[in-house]
Amino acid sequence: MSPTPPDRFFELSSALTGFTVQTLKFAQQNADFYGAFGAIYGASELDALMSAYENAVSYGTSADDGARSILTDGGDVAETARALMVFWYLGQVAPKGDTNLQIPTANHYAQGLAWRAVQAHPTGVSTLQFGYWASPPPPLEDFL
Repeated sequence: MSPTPPDRFFELSSALTGFTVQTLKFAQQNADFYGAFGAIYGASELDALMSAYENAVSYGTSADDGARSILTDGGDVAETARALMVFWYLGQVAPKGDTNLQIPTANHYAQGLAWRAVQAHPTGVSTLQFGYWASPPPPLEDFL
């Protein structure tokens, strides 16, 4: 596993995905999103993204506005931010400039935020009791 991700990584990821920092930290415990993204997409690209975010929020800008400015400024940093969003949601990432998506581990796939967003779970992976589908799902806020 990689070194402990900086808190700013979770702040930025929360702003990019719409999920809480707590939810992202839980997913990080089960699948090393920070380390795997840096290893596959590129550590220097991740560092550049984090630097851009640090610069954006250092002037008192909110996390959401900082993320928004990164995405709207375009360029390589925006591309990295979009790749990070895809990785958080789908558990898949391709090396920069490549189109061959990789799923680093089954845990990355299982912890992908898309499952929480649709209030579901990947086939064969559930912590819910048998027959859970007979009841209405918990509110969406429980998943975010």
